[in-house]
Amino acid sequence: MIPIYVIALESSQDRRQNMTKRLDDVGLKFTFIDAVLGKTIPPAEQARLISAKRQDYLAAPMSEGALGCLLSHRKAWQMLLDSKADMALVLEDDAMLSPDTPMILERIKRLKGRFDIISLERRLSRPLVDIAQLSEAHRLTHTQFNNSGATGYVITKKAAQRLLDLSIPAIYEVDTLMNRWWEHGMPFLIVQPALVQEDDLNSTIGYPSEKPTWPVDRLSHEIKRRFNRFLDSMTKRRSFGAMIATAKMRLMGTNPSETQNNPSFPNLIKMTNPDD
Repeated sequence: MIPIYVIALESSQDRRQNMTKRLDDVGLKFTFIDAVLGKTIPPAEQARLISAKRQDYLAAPMSEGALGCLLSHRKAWQMLLDSKADMALVLEDDAMLSPDTPMILERIKRLKGRFDIISLERRLSRPLVDIAQLSEAHRLTHTQFNNSGATGYVITKKAAQRLLDLSIPAIYEVDTLMNRWWEHGMPFLIVQPALVQEDDLNSTIGYPSEKPTWPVDRLSHEIKRRFNRFLDSMTKRRSFGAMIATAKMRLMGTNPSETQNNPSFPNLIKMTNPDD
């Protein structure tokens, strides 16, 4: 089975108990990763970790909670790199899992070398593009917009290294960074129907209910933000088709007959069947 890392504060014993039961219920073994509590990071260290360029891209500073969340995921990525595993499932402490999760993880494991990141969560209702059939009931899709959080995702070593390289000094929150496929150059796939969703409790490693504000925010900053949003939009429009084609070709692999030789919508059911 793919190794599973669950991010939770060492002091949040109730959250750890919840996650232990949820994973036990679906028969999955896991390892806890001690989350980073953002408010314990000294201001000077926060200034080093967060890029001064953020104000040119986003209308609010990064909160202490968001920084702690990013650093917690970086610990998970580093743990994967230090292991012998090819990929890992990363879960936050508020993840609820579908009973189908173990079966889909076995199928994803058989896609070694054919993907970078596969999210098991869908947070927004923005349109998704179908990429491939993963099981009789599940598809792999691709997002054009920020469409998924970081509550649960499978990541490869290559992707973990890429995100480690890009994430500090931080401009974006961890989920936004992962969704920016046009920047990091890796297809961001999403399993549908979703296998992971957030519970109704507030995560202890999440974001505050109210966003902080910049002490000084000038018109020049707003102009830069609008220009950067325009650049993002143009880059996405130009590269989206190529990214979709790349994702499909990688999933088909070197033997297209395994996927019923259908480049427009590869069928991965037989190839990833855990019983074969």
